This record gives sequence, structure tokens and C-alpha cells, in this order.
Amino acid sequence: MLTLNLLALTLLLLKAIRRSLLAFSPSLLEINRVIITTPSLHTDNNSVFKTHQPYLQNVGRCSTLILGVYLATQIQQGSLPLPLIIFALFIALLLLQACIDWFYLILPNSLNFVLIILGLFTSTSLYSYGFIDLLIRCSCCYVILWWVQALYKALRHRPGLGLGDVKFLTALASWFNIEQLCTLVLLASLTALTFYLCKYRDLHSLNSITIPYGSFLSMSAIYCSHPWYLDLVDIY
Repeated sequence: MLTLNLLALTLLLLKAIRRSLLAFSPSLLEINRVIITTPSLHTDNNSVFKTHQPYLQNVGRCSTLILGVYLATQIQQGSLPLPLIIFALFIALLLLQACIDWFYLILPNSLNFVLIILGLFTSTSLYSYGFIDLLIRCSCCYVILWWVQALYKALRHRPGLGLGDVKFLTALASWFNIEQLCTLVLLASLTALTFYLCKYRDLHSLNSITIPYGSFLSMSAIYCSHPWYLDLVDIY
């Protein structure tokens, strides 16, 4: 029964991610801060996420409503534990951040805010971490990363780590400890470097490439959080 509930929750969250991607529209301020180098989800040529037939849209709405009602009853009956729901929301937020950063080179502040609030609640309520300790960890993470990106920009006269990445890593600091964060950053950096070295063979052109680092951070965070899921499944 738990497996069926998890599948239903996964399907519902995937539908929510799809609708969020279609509804997402970056502000003019955010557009002016970045250079869009990949196709937008809202272009007319992109039909991956679009549904043109009205009857398919109605079927999608009905299936979403049915899934929502089913999951609500399962939660009320205690068949879908809260920690698994929070973990699924965490993964969904990471996937949404990865997609938005990949297509728009933006990590929205609203999603970072939701991640850090949910992380603080989860770490204090479910894992019994001290609230003050978490605030200190997140604050230190933000200050250190802010100085790193400011120093890089001052020395190289061009941005390296974006402020969106700094805020995103600060939000992840409410979920992961220092050792896990270091592993996460290292894995994301190696993955991004390998991907772009394979995609762009000319090393001289790498200086002009903007890397959606947040996408690689999201994928690394999903990988690093996999032991949580195994522990939760063993418990429930």
C-alpha cells in the first residue's frame, strides 16, 4: 500500500512541476541579470510541456483531482507518513529548481525561501537539530559563499558563482550538514565540469559559457539525500 501511495504522490508532484514550469515567467529584473542561452519553455516551437487538445486538459485536471482526493484520504488514515511527504516535496522542489535554472539560468528566491523554511522545520521537528545551530550554519554558509563570489568577481572582473547559487546553497544548508554540503558541492562541480568539457571540446570557448550550476547542485542534492529515503522506507 505504501508503494502505491508513493507512486500516486510522485505522479501528483510531477504534474505540479509541469504546471509550475508552464506558469513560470521570470521578471524583467531577473531577465536583465542573465543571458538566456537555451530555449525558453514558453517558445512557440517547444511543445514538450504543452497540451493542445481540450479533452486531454480536462482528463489531466480530473486525474489531478482524483489523485489529490486519494492522497488526502490516505494521509487522514495514516497510510502516508509525514516524513515521506516532506521528502517528496524536497525532491520536487529540487527538480523544479534544476529545470528553471537549466532553461532560464535563474534560481527563484521564492523557491529558495520555501526550501529553507521547509528545511528548518524538518531538521528541528523530525531530526531534533537545534534551531539556533541551524541558523548559524545557514548564516555562515551565506557569508562565506558571498565573499567567495565577491572575491572572484573582483579578481576576474566577471561573475563566477551567482547570488542565486549562494542563496540556493544556503537553503540546502538547512537540510545537510557541513560534510554533506562539501560532498554535494564537489560532486556538482565535477559533474558540471565533466559535462561541459565533453560538450565543448574547445577549451578557449569555455570562458564565454554560462553554466547552470544550480541544476547540477539540485541533482547532487537528490543523490546525497538518497540515504534519507532508504532510512524512511526501512522505518515505515
